[in-house]
Amino acid sequence: MPEIRPEIRIDKKIFEQYPTFRRGIVVARNIDNQGHSRELENILNEAVAQAARQPIDLKEDPRITVWLAAHRQFSSNPNKFPPAHCALLKRVQKPGVQLPLINRVVAIMNINSIRDIIPVGGDDVIRAAGSLELRYSDGSESFTPLGNPDHTEQPVAGEVIYVVPESKEVMCRRWNWRNGHKTRIADDTQVIVMNIDGLGADSEARSIATRDRVAQMLEAYCQAEVARTLLSPSQPSYLLDI
Repeated sequence: MPEIRPEIRIDKKIFEQYPTFRRGIVVARNIDNQGHSRELENILNEAVAQAARQPIDLKEDPRITVWLAAHRQFSSNPNKFPPAHCALLKRVQKPGVQLPLINRVVAIMNINSIRDIIPVGGDDVIRAAGSLELRYSDGSESFTPLGNPDHTEQPVAGEVIYVVPESKEVMCRRWNWRNGHKTRIADDTQVIVMNIDGLGADSEARSIATRDRVAQMLEAYCQAEVARTLLSPSQPSYLLDI
């Protein structure tokens, strides 16, 4: 039998409800995510310091408000369950805050999310063990929150989830609110898919610009082999070669 290749895909209903949505994709293989990087730590510290020096209005900036509106559209309260990049910006805009360098890949995610005020997330493809799909939940899926491997819960029917359809294991709840434990990016991670989500005005240009910087940084600081693409209404899926 021919080998079945996993794919990344976005359900057409997502694009129907959010026509400006674009997802920049970086697939990175043979990652070196081991050890500390003083250079990445300095870049992360500078991104955090810059955010504190020049804070944005988290209630008015369109790069934030477009996501708050999107969450309300699928009946999620963004005040209670904020998009991760909104929560990150709120945290680092306070003077004196520092973010730990968890590992190289996570640092690259945080740096670019802070710099460009855009959701940047990623998952360990080997641990996912299937395809990666952004779609609406039917309520039957299971989710184990990051850092809490002994707890399992179900998403609310109708919320936007990022899920492995073969196993129904959710990698991220409420679109970009909370990551799952199983597909977390760890020091021994070898293959990842990084998602850079654009929504609203200039969504395609913004997601591509951040995507390309993410790819360059993964090459430079993790010695990764990278491939890039963009998911859109005209290209809602991408076959993975891992």
